[in-house]
Amino acid sequence: MTSAFRPKTLVAVDAVGWALELARRRAGAEEITSKGARDVVTATDVAVEDALRDRVSRTLGFSVIGEERGGEASADGSPYWLVDPICGTRNFASGHPLYCVNLALVEGDQITLAVVGDPSTGEIHVAERGGGAWALRDGSPRRLATSDESRTIVIEVGRSTGSRREHAARFVADAIRADRWDLRALGTTLSLPYVAAGRMAAYVLFSISAVHAGAGSLLVTEAGGILSDIDGQPWTIKSDSIVASADPRLHRELLDLARAAVEPRRPGRDRSSV
Repeated sequence: MTSAFRPKTLVAVDAVGWALELARRRAGAEEITSKGARDVVTATDVAVEDALRDRVSRTLGFSVIGEERGGEASADGSPYWLVDPICGTRNFASGHPLYCVNLALVEGDQITLAVVGDPSTGEIHVAERGGGAWALRDGSPRRLATSDESRTIVIEVGRSTGSRREHAARFVADAIRADRWDLRALGTTLSLPYVAAGRMAAYVLFSISAVHAGAGSLLVTEAGGILSDIDGQPWTIKSDSIVASADPRLHRELLDLARAAVEPRRPGRDRSSV
């Protein structure tokens, strides 16, 4: 199956596999620096990003926008990479295996190629636009397909502030009251590959950028899932939130819940039936 991937994809898979090994060694994991508020970065994050930047830009020549080193899209509209070296740095720094390495290629303002490495399973998740989504482990590919069977939803507030954070708080409270799903918060966009693989039914994140979510967004849609922002608009690389669901019915339920949670609660209003 891997022989059917585009040459660019094979380069990305190799780069992410190497980056996973680098992250697993945890060299620099204890060198933790605050990025403000509760956001942190380790020396490992920077080392992994530098390694990924070097591999993909040296091999293919495209520019890179990274979580730690920044960067800009090419002025001439040529393709560029989005690199999130360790998504879930707080988990990584604390010794939790729930983090991932995200790499995505943007062409014409669309994610066209995505590779996400999962150290907890050793799998590398791969998607090409129009080519489906796959999990690679020990050279054996497995096709990914979304499913709502788990009835498990991941909800993350992210770095949202002000009214968006209040919206997230009301949404979480209403989801608890609805008592229709098991709720989780994983602290990483590894949740997107989990939705693509059918391990999670949905993922709702109230504040995010394409650097973090770009790769996982393509995995979800190529695995048959539904994607939008929190307001129900089509997800793009400029979106600041994401709702990823296994199927249209569940997606409508979550967007209805999000709409109902926009307005502040009024005294005496019963939201348990939302």
